[in-house]
Amino acid sequence: MPELVLVPLALAASAGCLAWLAGSALALRVRRVVPPLPTEGSPAGSLRVVVPARNEADTLPAAAETLLAQELPGLEVIFVDDRSDDGTGAHVDGLAARDPRARAVHVDALPDGWLGKTHALHVGSRDAATDWILFTDADVHFAPGTLARAVAAAEARGLDHLAVLPDVPPGGFLLDAAVAAFGRSFVLGQRLWAVEDPDSDAHVGVGAFNMVRRSAWERTERVPWFARDVIDDVALGRMMKSSGARCGVALGRRAVSVRWYRSLGEMVRGLEKNTFAAAGYSLPKALLLAGLLVTVDAGPLLALSGCGLDGAWGAALRALGATALVAGLATGVVLARWGGRRVLPALLFPVGTLLVAGMIVRAAWLGARRGGIAWRDTFHDTESLREHARVRFL
Repeated sequence: MPELVLVPLALAASAGCLAWLAGSALALRVRRVVPPLPTEGSPAGSLRVVVPARNEADTLPAAAETLLAQELPGLEVIFVDDRSDDGTGAHVDGLAARDPRARAVHVDALPDGWLGKTHALHVGSRDAATDWILFTDADVHFAPGTLARAVAAAEARGLDHLAVLPDVPPGGFLLDAAVAAFGRSFVLGQRLWAVEDPDSDAHVGVGAFNMVRRSAWERTERVPWFARDVIDDVALGRMMKSSGARCGVALGRRAVSVRWYRSLGEMVRGLEKNTFAAAGYSLPKALLLAGLLVTVDAGPLLALSGCGLDGAWGAALRALGATALVAGLATGVVLARWGGRRVLPALLFPVGTLLVAGMIVRAAWLGARRGGIAWRDTFHDTESLREHARVRFL
């Protein structure tokens, strides 16, 4: 192979290796900095939980039971039925009828300028008088005592916003590999190690568990600020951090859990809107993002081949590749055990990354072809979404 080709190839492999080494160090820092929810705690504040639900008749009943089993003084749970036609409305009415802490709210029409979920969050939170507000999803399960422990932890740490990383039960092998790759990108991309640093602009949001102190929440523009951002959970985190709120992250292992997707196909379809948004609603940017992910993860393997270089340069490149690979695999083991994930799928990073990269490209191609996002029977055009996006990765 001509040297003019070998040198750029070797440089790309070296850059990928260095990115792996840096990522490994930062991932281990997250492991050290992000604490688990405490095993006990006595909160002083009251809490409202807002649960938006659109056609969640299959998942809501079991998840709601875990919420209403929580023992927390001043707890109220607002179930927002967002234009459902599958029996969700009847479920939330039944919950409200049997538990005085629960209230059912029904949304019959989506006003202009809103996405369905953000509007439901707005409706469920706008009259809150509790000390804390928790935004969660209709398929999230909570272990006994979780809400009390979360409020107590936020109060003890002096936080105004607490995002909790949930457990994701294992699925199929390829699904778990893709989830591991996505999770690693999320941890590094959101700079979780710096979220609690008031001098950093690092921010995060987790749809399964975004809890805010109401007094701090009322100093922001609240949900209308991110009314048309499909990555609403991260947008909430950005808004809180930008307002000067004290933000933090916790690991919700054995406390908060959600079966994110039941199959790889469901993950591919489910991430259509988020991955298109992450790529700036642009097919070229999606190709760039997917290419960067694949290039970085292929770096150690490419370096191990020596990239066709002989002598000392080839040996040095292979040594760099081996070092990066060992560091990456060791980090994968540590993070998998930390997050309660299966180790083997997490170690197959090339497979998981290729799957995630394919999801990004597919979502962007569909978005470009359609001129927007079709989601839950509603179409949102690209220009409007791009104009109102609060979260931008590219």
